[in-house]
Amino acid sequence: MTRRLLSMAGIVIAGSVLLTGCGALGSQQSAGEPGAPVTDGSAPDWAEQPDLAPQPGSDSGGDEGASGGGQPEEAPDEDRAVIISGTMSMRVGDPITMADAVADAAEARGGSIDRRAEGASTDFQPAWAMLTVRVPAAQVEDLLTALRGLGEVTSVDLGEQVVTNQVRDLEVRVEASRASVDRLTDLLTTAADTETLLEVEAQLTQRTSELEQLLSEQRALEDQVSMSTIEVRISSTTVEGPTGTPSFWDGLVAGWSAFLAWGATALYALGQSIPALVALAILALVAWLVIRRLLRRLPAPAAAPASAVANPAPKAPLVE
Repeated sequence: MTRRLLSMAGIVIAGSVLLTGCGALGSQQSAGEPGAPVTDGSAPDWAEQPDLAPQPGSDSGGDEGASGGGQPEEAPDEDRAVIISGTMSMRVGDPITMADAVADAAEARGGSIDRRAEGASTDFQPAWAMLTVRVPAAQVEDLLTALRGLGEVTSVDLGEQVVTNQVRDLEVRVEASRASVDRLTDLLTTAADTETLLEVEAQLTQRTSELEQLLSEQRALEDQVSMSTIEVRISSTTVEGPTGTPSFWDGLVAGWSAFLAWGATALYALGQSIPALVALAILALVAWLVIRRLLRRLPAPAAAPASAVANPAPKAPLVE
């Protein structure tokens, strides 16, 4: 009985000691002990806690809260790289003349014409023109406004492709490749032996080739970003000549034209062949004359006597 009472008393004393220690620790933290978190919502005192103070240029503290919880900021509009391209359809009375006006409008805004194709009006197809216009990205809207004032615009389809990440990635890769080339160039001047020199030259050649390829891709991407591409298609509002299904008269006219074309081709071929035919005829005549003269020089076959032919020799009697 005594042992049980002693055990219970020991448990009660140990529990009291543990509760007292936890209470003391909590009071120390609430009193502002270094390293204790601030729980009352007030700003921390960085003078008393220099180890926890944010360093200049860091993203902690009030700047993080102002920027939305440490989320990465989006690039400004002027830093975005966008490729603008699309098509535009127009319908006018004279597409070829309108193509000249479109080219003048593009060149007046610092652009150029990369490709131009056009076709005149026929009996069954209207006139048309097609241009590939390259114009600075900042002048796209101005060019569209100018073209709307020149003729009837039937459709416009423009699209944007954001390539900001590709541009930045190429910039980083170009800088890294250029730094590698510079290091290899410096190492080339300090090579100790021929084997090291040859190895450095091989690596330098490879890195230089990679750098040139990256620079070429960078220039092409920058050109696409700076100069937008618009395909302008111009069609005619009228068609010269008959339209619809061809008639019998149209077929007869087409057949007569084909016959005249065939006759002209045949006459042309005959005119080309006459000199050859004359030369062949002369050669054949010469050959015939030579063969005839040779035949005349050959001796004539001997003729049998007339008496032998008239009185043939009697046949011998058959002996039985």
